[in-house]
Amino acid sequence: MKRGYCKTFEVDCLCDFLRGEMKRKKITQQAAADFLGVTQGMFSRKIKDGSFTIRELKELRILLKIPSETIARFI
Repeated sequence: MKRGYCKTFEVDCLCDFLRGEMKRKKITQQAAADFLGVTQGMFSRKIKDGSFTIRELKELRILLKIPSETIARFI
């Protein structure tokens, strides 16, 4: 079972949403990983299993220019 307060389907929806936004804005996993200060492999694992920290989600929100209300509905 994953840590945190999100249910499994919410984590999956969040990761799918982030993947979609990255694709729409043409941001690669490598660019996002560099922005977060992690390796591309670590970013790939995090987006697959939803193990982002709140700090990382805030930084991704800034990178992808997503309103905070949009991210908040997944948490």
